[in-house]
Amino acid sequence: MYQVAFLPNQFGEVVPWLMLNREGLDILIHPKTGDDVRDHMEHSLWLGEKLKLNIEFLRAG
Repeated sequence: MYQVAFLPNQFGEVVPWLMLNREGLDILIHPKTGDDVRDHMEHSLWLGEKLKLNIEFLRAG
């Protein structure tokens, strides 16, 4: 698992590149609004298979 952070104005460059170069990896893309649960569950975008997330640690925070 890796994390890559990019600015909102880079979305149009980064996401298409990830789409074309993910080589079978499943990628979760989400904003950072301060509401981690909603960012991961409601405001997210998947490239590849949508995987089940264990977000209990986010609820506890």
